[in-house]
Amino acid sequence: MSSSRFVAFFGATGGCTNAALVHSLNAGIHATALARTPSKLTDMLLAQGISQAVLDSQLTIIKGDIASVPAIKSVLLSKDHTLASQIISGVGGAPVIQWGLKFPVTVDNPEICATTTKNIVQALREIYAEQPTSASQKPSILVISSTGLSDVREDVPCGFRFLYHVTLKVPHKDKKEMENLVAENSTSTEEVFCGGVVVRPSLLTGDQNVNNGKGLLKVKVGNEDKPAIGYTIHRADVGAWIFEHVIKTGGEEWFGQRVTLTY
Repeated sequence: MSSSRFVAFFGATGGCTNAALVHSLNAGIHATALARTPSKLTDMLLAQGISQAVLDSQLTIIKGDIASVPAIKSVLLSKDHTLASQIISGVGGAPVIQWGLKFPVTVDNPEICATTTKNIVQALREIYAEQPTSASQKPSILVISSTGLSDVREDVPCGFRFLYHVTLKVPHKDKKEMENLVAENSTSTEEVFCGGVVVRPSLLTGDQNVNNGKGLLKVKVGNEDKPAIGYTIHRADVGAWIFEHVIKTGGEEWFGQRVTLTY
């Protein structure tokens, strides 16, 4: 694997994204990641068996927040001004329970997914303006969303429909806007991505430990026209699927798709 190729991770301390990062580092892939607390990310990776030598040679952690476009630019561009080949974003807010029947569950930052995507788009536009030749090597993007957002087919089992369509309405509105931003900026004449993939896992369980999933043979995969419908999926298996089918291969066969993952 050429060291000039690298993958940019956002939300890398989240379970699905962290698992994908672990698989990437184990495969010799170079990566950058944005983290508010770099030591937290480092500790998570060390706990999964990634050596300090691998962290030092393959991973660059940029301290910062998704609200900072300059910090995002530092994640997308290497020191020699090479642009990331792929972007993996698993940013999300922490759930907050509140009184009221209309929106009983919100998140601590109800616009975090859309804001992150907007700022990535802005960062890329600035990079292309500052380095016009970089526009010939636009990165792809994969974002982690959720089932329950489809306008085409119901992708949530009957027993979870109230949870998804009523209880989780606030965070799902944010994820829907994120999905639309990916589509708009992957297909328009002024696109900033060479392709976009939306991953819609069912209800997430477990943590980022890559040894704790059920394995990819247990994962059902669908798309918006023919969704895979199920109740849950382990975060580690979502990360493994992202690595095997998108990071490892380039993911071109999934461009433009909203991919459902479940058991």
